[in-house]
Amino acid sequence: MNNKIHFIGRHIKKDNKEYFAYSGCGFEFTLKPSKDEFSFSLKLISELREHDAQYLNIYVNDELYSQDKLVEGSHTIKVSLKSSKTTFIRVIKINEVYLSSLYLEDIVLENAEFIDIKPSNKKHIGFFGDSVTCGYGLLDLHGNEFKMETEDFTKTYAYLACFALNLEYSVVARSGISMAITIWCDKLFEEIYDTVDMYEKCPVEHKLDYAVINLGANDNSGYGQSQDRDAALKTFKERYIHFVDRLIKDNPNVKLVICYKILPLVDEITNTIKEVYKEVISRYSNKIVLLEFITNQDGANFHPYLTAHKENANRLVDVIKKLEN
Repeated sequence: MNNKIHFIGRHIKKDNKEYFAYSGCGFEFTLKPSKDEFSFSLKLISELREHDAQYLNIYVNDELYSQDKLVEGSHTIKVSLKSSKTTFIRVIKINEVYLSSLYLEDIVLENAEFIDIKPSNKKHIGFFGDSVTCGYGLLDLHGNEFKMETEDFTKTYAYLACFALNLEYSVVARSGISMAITIWCDKLFEEIYDTVDMYEKCPVEHKLDYAVINLGANDNSGYGQSQDRDAALKTFKERYIHFVDRLIKDNPNVKLVICYKILPLVDEITNTIKEVYKEVISRYSNKIVLLEFITNQDGANFHPYLTAHKENANRLVDVIKKLEN
C-alpha cells in the first residue's frame, strides 16, 4: 500500500500498521472511480490518554468533508461519494501527541482504485513547538479549560502558513514542553526531537528546506518559579543553541525561523532568545531570521485564539517568502 499512500508528518510501521501521534500527521491518496458512486473505508485504531475522544479531519478534493470523533478502540469510517472524476483524499489527525495516537490498519475501496503516488516536488518545512503549535484551545474564545474538541492543528499558524506556501510539513510539538526550564512536562524538547510519539525513535526521513522553532513559553513559566534564575537563563540559552546546532547538522541547507512572543514572555527570556539568534547567525551561513509574533491570549487557558493564528500565519508566510530572495 505504500506506493498508493502519501504520509504526512512523522509515522512508522508498528505492529504491521501505520502509526501516527504528533499533531497534523496523516495521509493522502487519490482514487479513480470505476462507477459514478464509490466509497472508501478507513480502518483505524484510536488510542487516548486523559480524554475520552480525539478528532480526525477528512478532506475530499481539499474541501473538509467531515470531522470524526474517535473514542478509544477500533473504528471503521466509510465515506461514500458520487463522482466519475479522479478524487483526492486527505486525512489529518488534529489533536496532540501526549493525549492521543492513531493506527491505520487498512483502506478498503468499493468501485474505485488507487492511483500511484507521483514523487512530490514540494519543499519541506518542519515545525518545532509546544501547545501553540498543537493548536491548544484555539477554537474556544476566552475558555477556562482544555477540551479536545477546541484543539485543531488545521487552524494553527503552522498549518495555514504551510498551505499558503504549498509546502510539505512535519510537526514535533507537545503542550507544556520546555527547551530547558521544566515546569509542565518532565521531558525537554531535544528528548522528543527524533521520536514518533515522544518515546519511540523515528529517523528524520526528510531533509528540511525550512524549519520553524516556536518554543520558550513554558521556559518562561518555569523561569518565573526558578530558585536560581541566572542559572536557568544560562541553561536555556545553551540548550536552545544546542538544538539549533543539531537541527542544522541534520539539515545543512535549512532556512530557519526562530519565533517568539506569540504568548507573553518576560524581558529576560525574550532577550535570551535574541542572544541565541545572534549566536547562531555568527556560527552559520544559513539564512536565519528572528520573527516576533503578535501576542494573543484570547483562546482557552490564555492561549492564542484562531484569529491570532491567522495573523501570525501571514507574518510567517511573508518571512519565508523573503528567505527565498
